[in-house]
Amino acid sequence: MNDAIDVTSLSLLGRARANDQEAWNQMVHLYGPLVQKWCRQFGLNAEDTADVFQETFRTVSRHIEDFSPARSVASFRSWLKTIVRTRTIDLLRKSNRQGVATGGTAAQMMMADLADPLAADSEEDEESDNALVVQRAMELIKSEFDPRNWKAFEQVALHGRSATEVAAETGVAAQTVRQANYRIRRRLKLILEDLVDSA
Repeated sequence: MNDAIDVTSLSLLGRARANDQEAWNQMVHLYGPLVQKWCRQFGLNAEDTADVFQETFRTVSRHIEDFSPARSVASFRSWLKTIVRTRTIDLLRKSNRQGVATGGTAAQMMMADLADPLAADSEEDEESDNALVVQRAMELIKSEFDPRNWKAFEQVALHGRSATEVAAETGVAAQTVRQANYRIRRRLKLILEDLVDSA
């Protein structure tokens, strides 16, 4: 594909709010693995994880208009995590109600004692979660760019090499490397704007 691809000026969040199906597909691609990771941290089995996954994105679609990216207070990721926690608790409560005959008070006490594995993220957890989302965003857009330009971007952005050094190695002008880096970063920003915690 051509690097000069026409990209909508709306962020992914804006496109999802406008009911753009491709934006929703991208959002699930970006955040689906995180939702599954959080479900595993709660100890959910595969079937329950699938239920929470579905209910989480159903809730997001119903309330996306309510989300306000106030970075000093919250982020899309933390909003999503709150939804996952709520849907998981709903599922556990429902399971508990269905099992009252066999579990009774003991089951209710176990549920009350259940530690919330999502309660407090360490800085390392937040960085890991954000890195996963950025990696998934890169997977989404990689095919939009010439492989040589993508390789140059990786060398500069991910490995910290200078454009001049990469240009000398690849036999292209340093300005071409800088332009590729700029275009790819701009495209990533459009995907991730309003969604990833700011540093």
